[in-house]
Amino acid sequence: MLKQSPPSAALGRVVRFVLADALLLATSWALVYQLRFGQWPAVSRGPLGLIGVWLFIQYLLGTYTALARYQLDFSRQLRNCSAAAVSVMALALILTGLRGEPWLSTMSRGFLFPVVGLGFLSTQVLRLSQISSHLWKPQEQWLFLVSQRERAVLSSEIEVGGCAIPCGLEWRHPSALAPLPEALPPLLQLDGVAIGSDEQLCEVDKQILLRWQESGIRLLTAQAWSEQFLHRLPPALVTPIWAERVQAFAHARTGPSARLKRLGDVFVSGFLLLLVLPLRLLMRPRLYRDRCGGCQGSAFERLRFAGSGRLSALPQLINVWRGEMSLVGPRPLRLDVMQELQQRLPGAELRQWMRPGMTGWGRIAGPPPEEPDEMNWELGRDLYYLRHHSLSLDLRLLWSSLLQMILPWRSFR
Repeated sequence: MLKQSPPSAALGRVVRFVLADALLLATSWALVYQLRFGQWPAVSRGPLGLIGVWLFIQYLLGTYTALARYQLDFSRQLRNCSAAAVSVMALALILTGLRGEPWLSTMSRGFLFPVVGLGFLSTQVLRLSQISSHLWKPQEQWLFLVSQRERAVLSSEIEVGGCAIPCGLEWRHPSALAPLPEALPPLLQLDGVAIGSDEQLCEVDKQILLRWQESGIRLLTAQAWSEQFLHRLPPALVTPIWAERVQAFAHARTGPSARLKRLGDVFVSGFLLLLVLPLRLLMRPRLYRDRCGGCQGSAFERLRFAGSGRLSALPQLINVWRGEMSLVGPRPLRLDVMQELQQRLPGAELRQWMRPGMTGWGRIAGPPPEEPDEMNWELGRDLYYLRHHSLSLDLRLLWSSLLQMILPWRSFR
């Protein structure tokens, strides 16, 4: 029977995160007190008790275990910190009531809200320290358990486009005769394992991988590894199962981010159209129209100034304002080109789950010179954008597009 208890190394990582969080909380609280009152705080039971309760609740909620396993994302951090904040405030109210003091006196105390706010910030610092760990580590070591097809796809992508984060790679076929060696992580100094979806792992390897995860080794799918380390999703790795695609790319279709994106398109395109209107009235440039595939496969007439140039796409602001396009999104393609792309590349139809854009992640730098298939490269970056688009990414792409218009010789890859 395989042992399931976490190794001592995993427990040690959890303890280190607890101690780091405690140190950050105590230090930041002392600095806040110094800035507010002009002196360093004396050691007292109030702040120390609240900090201790915060750490204990975060431990019970699994925050430090998730940090040790590289599994703490922002949404989980926000939920856990909110639950800890409510618990800390409730406990403070109860203790205040038991002492016979007015409940509002607890809320007016100078340390309650700062400690709660600093608790969130300290956990955020720990989370961001892991996200950016590659900045001070020479490279990460990864083991790939993938099929021959997936290995060929990933090797080609890495060779042509490179990695956003330096990596050392080891390859192994999922159906290898011998099980995974238990002592492999320290020997290879592994940071994580990327697992393909073409073939199933044997039960022994699954149990070994779970124990590795308990010790802090990250487990990612090959698709998730590509998104995190390549900043693109190779079309050949997109799942062929429709239901899984709906779940994986739901971010492109629904949610508050999609509605906020449309609201921003309306205001920005309307404002820019007012600025461009005098140019249209004075110069009366000739417009060129062609039919392109839009969101959900609906066709629309894309507008451009006749001729080529950096300003030829300005009339597409009208398409954006009318809701046919977005400021940022996949490239609008003619209907015949879109049909050919869907027949040739898997996942190409997913581009139509979002409004096409005047600029986008797939075009901001263009493919490397060694890439023979420009549309395959662009689709991989578009698929990444469909899953990860955000206000910050849109602003970054709009800024890069503006710089490209002003400095066309610069590369922004």
